[in-house]
This record gives sequence, structure tokens and C-alpha cells, in this order.
Amino acid sequence: MSWLLLAMIMLLIAAVFLLYLLPLKGPDVRPVKGDWFITNIHVVDVVNERITRQQHVVITDGRIEAISASIQPTDYGHHQLIDGSGNYLMPGLWDMHTHSLKISPYIHHPMFIRFGVTSVRDMSGCLDQNDAYWGCPKDRKTWSQQADAGQAVSPIYHQQSSYQTNGGNEVPDGFVDYFRVNSQHDAEQLVDFYATQGTDFIKTYSELSRDQFNWLAEAAGEQGMTLAGHKPLKVPLTEALNNQMSSIEHGRLFAFDCYQDIAGFRGLDDPISAYNADKIRDIINQQNPKRCAQLMREMANSQSAWVPTLTTLKMSAQSKAVNFEDEALLDYIPTVVKTLIWQPDVNRAARGHDREGRFVHQDYYELVETQIKQAHQRGVKILVGTDNIDTLVYSGLSVHHELQHLVEAGMPTTQALKAATLWPAEFSGVAAITGSVKEGKRADLIILRANPLDDIKNTQTIKAVLLNGHYYDHQALMSLEQYTSEMASSIHLNTKYLMHMLMSPLMRVQLAD
Repeated sequence: MSWLLLAMIMLLIAAVFLLYLLPLKGPDVRPVKGDWFITNIHVVDVVNERITRQQHVVITDGRIEAISASIQPTDYGHHQLIDGSGNYLMPGLWDMHTHSLKISPYIHHPMFIRFGVTSVRDMSGCLDQNDAYWGCPKDRKTWSQQADAGQAVSPIYHQQSSYQTNGGNEVPDGFVDYFRVNSQHDAEQLVDFYATQGTDFIKTYSELSRDQFNWLAEAAGEQGMTLAGHKPLKVPLTEALNNQMSSIEHGRLFAFDCYQDIAGFRGLDDPISAYNADKIRDIINQQNPKRCAQLMREMANSQSAWVPTLTTLKMSAQSKAVNFEDEALLDYIPTVVKTLIWQPDVNRAARGHDREGRFVHQDYYELVETQIKQAHQRGVKILVGTDNIDTLVYSGLSVHHELQHLVEAGMPTTQALKAATLWPAEFSGVAAITGSVKEGKRADLIILRANPLDDIKNTQTIKAVLLNGHYYDHQALMSLEQYTSEMASSIHLNTKYLMHMLMSPLMRVQLAD
């Protein structure tokens, strides 16, 4: 029996490695290439916050050539016709906080396109070695080039990120030591390395010290780069703004910095270890409205944007009601992710009760909703991002969820739409070519069945998507959805996903933390 058991184990190991080595098959779906004449469509003008009705739209060589009610299809005889009657044409959506993986072309990209997300900003990267799990700048540039040519299904990655810098605990053994940022010189070397990789910003994380943060800010500024990501817990918001941090991620931003005892919290040797349900209750109960108003005004007068990723906080708020046996959207998530990451994460959140037995996460979410409304009213630039791959975040679809959350929090629908279209393009320096429906811009567009200005939920009534003029009709979009569902339950993909995680030294460090 022992020999038989050993033989079975060896066969299992061999099968796992075979599945790991065999390439995955991408979606058969390809967009239709060509020039287009869209008739009688209502154009969603996000710039002027209005609908321009009954327009004809000409798309040539991937660009919007003309928008007019007077031109006729006969003027463009070689263009293919799209009947836009009763439909709405809006810019493609952005997700300003994603995390790309080597396996993203098989589980993330199809769903981004399916739900009209044509542009993303990725908030992850690699160190000085290629990684088995994380997407690197070279990967993202390749995916974007292929999508532009209509050769692959992918959104466009307009900006490139470094790997997260977190004070050194994120760096595995065997990597260049300057990634630990133990000096100003280390920071300069780190920024120099990423500059040569074509990276646009340094991703900061929560455990950076004030010295490390300031060293990186100075080094990045000298290279014409910025910092973006988590505001380190030890760094006051005013200091982050003064260091030209281009964006600050996640909904806890003002909840932390408006906390009455934030100085005491920052002064702890390890604030993260003290961040439990009782501390959250204390943060909720001890907000300083006067300080909060001042900080919001300072941020509004800065160059920094806020990407609150409300969907991630919503996960904790709704965790007690999540049923993994009866959630249809989970069909799009790989089994290993649901089992090993998402379900334990939801279970932890569901235990978020303070010492008096009160569930803290819904109250926390409501505090952040209030601060979203206040920050927007005071002029803080808010951008839509989802933290794609985080628990209960669904590629593409959660951009629509995030839009709904922002509107429910008090942002006007027109402003929420800007936060997912025009403002991200402006932030990324590409508003001249995308972000609105305008002559001369890329045809990164969504055709909707209903008016999104009437109800933000109408952004989900997607009939077709264009990326650089390449056309995905409704059947193609449904095929992408079906492909993702099949891949999520595939033994082949799940084996690869798990092996990618285990073979990544970066992930091994995270999993051990």
C-alpha cells in the first residue's frame, strides 16, 4: 500500500506540474475591426453634463471623426452601420485601482471589457525580477498594445506602477537591498530603477516610516515621478499633500486623519496590530469635524486625488449577509480565490464586533459615506477605483457598483460619471485622447440601452463596447462573460493560479505575513 500511495502522490504531482506548464487558452472572442457609422444615438456629454440627442457618430481608424445630426451614411460609404436608435453613447469607463496578475488575461480582462471598462490604472508591479504571480510593467504594456491592435481582449493600462513599498517587510531575501529604503540613497536607487522601467509612480503602502516616505517623495520628484497609494499611517495627511502625493487610496483616509486621537494612534510602535473592532469604534465615535473640514479644504487645494474604493469597505459592511453557496457572481471567481482568500476574509469581517457586541463595519461605512459627500462638496477630486482582486470585488462590474456607492453617498450622478471617465483621463494625462465623446478622441466607448443620467444603474445596460474603434457586440460580450465563468471553475486555471502564488517570492512573503 505504501508503494501504491507513493505512486499516486507522484502522479498527482506530475499532473499538477503538467497543468502548470500547459498554456491556458484565451477567449476566442475578437472584436470586429473597421470603420463605423453610428446612427441616431444620444450622446452622453460628460464634460457639459448633458445628453445631446439624435446624433450620428463617425469612427475612422479608431478615432471619432465626426459627431453631427446632419451627416448621412452615404457620406461615408465604406463605413459599417450601427443602428443607435434609442441608445446612448458614453465614454468607456475607468478603474483607477486595479491589480494585474500574470493570469489576468484569462479572468480579469474579459470582464473589464464585458462591463465597458476600457482603461485602468494598475497599482501593483514587480521588483528587479520577473514575478510568477504579479503583472509587471512589460506585461501591461504588451497587453495594451495587443488590445489597441484588436489582437487581444484587454483594457488599456495608461499608467505603470512600481511594486508596493512598505518599509522593507515586503521585500523577500535575494532581492536588491535598496528596495527596503533604509536611506535617502536607497530611495534614489529605487526610483532610478523604476524610471528605467517606464514606471509613472511609486506605490506607497501603510507601514512606510515618515523618513522613508519623505526620501521617496524627494527622489521621485527629481525624476518627474510621483507617489500614489496608501497614505502611510505614520504620515499626516498634510505632509502627504505637501509631498505632492498624486492620489491617496481607500475610504479610511479622512476617518483616520479626523480621529481625535490620531497622534496617539500614530505614536504606537505598531498601529496596525492595534487596529481592531474596538479601535474602529473609537475612530467612529471620536471624529473632529473642524479638523476634518480643514483637511478636506487642504486636499481640495492640492494636486492630490482620492480613490476611496468604497466597494472594499462595503464588503466588510455586508459580510454578515454573504452566503458563498448562493452568490451567482462568485461564478466568475476562481475556486482557489473563493476558498483560500475570499471566504476567510469575509468570515473575519463578519466577526467585527466591539467589546459591547456591536457590529462596527456598517457604522464605519456610513461614516465614510458622510465624508465622501463632505469631501466632494469641498472640492476634493474623487476618482473611481475598485481594488480589483480584493474580496467581493468583481472585475469590471464593481466599477458600476462603485458608481452606485458614490451616488448613494451623495455625489450627483453627473459628477460620479466624471469620476469614472473624464477625471481619470485628466489625472492620467490622456484627456486629449480619451475620457469623453468628442471629435478627435479615441473611440473607447460604450453603447447603452438606457440613459445613465436618469439613473446611475443604467451604466450596466450595455449593448456594445468599442475599444480604439474595435467593436464588441452584445453576443461577443456575453461570450466573454461565459468564458470567464468557465475559466473560474477550470482545474487547469485554478492549478495555474495556485502555482503562480506559491512560486512568487513576493506572494510567499505576503502569505506568511
